[in-house]
Amino acid sequence: MRLVFVAVAFLMFVAGSSGLARELYPGQYAQMDPTVRQWFRSQRVPGGPRKGGSCCSEADGVYAEEDIRADADGTSHYWVRFEARSRVVDWMKVPDEVVIHDPNRNGAPVVWWGANEFYNNGIPPAGAHIIIFCYAPGAGI
Repeated sequence: MRLVFVAVAFLMFVAGSSGLARELYPGQYAQMDPTVRQWFRSQRVPGGPRKGGSCCSEADGVYAEEDIRADADGTSHYWVRFEARSRVVDWMKVPDEVVIHDPNRNGAPVVWWGANEFYNNGIPPAGAHIIIFCYAPGAGI
């Protein structure tokens, strides 16, 4: 029994320290409608190396400013700007394979992100490479 407890504690520590499971802004969605909360928790990574994995929960998704820009060949892509803890991530192209095509029940654009390195209580340093795991486009409201 003790071994199981130690193994579970270790896995929770690893998940929390990896930047994949973290509560960015505690309480930010405390008053959320339960159906919207369930929508957040049910989102899966649509493609890429983490395909099928959880985007995480409502506590891990952050509001993003959204823009749609066309490449030279006319193909349109989402671009986002958001806050990664206390650092603003300037406009960044969203990989097509991480765009969620389910209707966004939250309404506002949401990005789930991670970084290749964290310092100072989980804050990514200026040179850290930010990775978008999932992106739910805004509902146009």
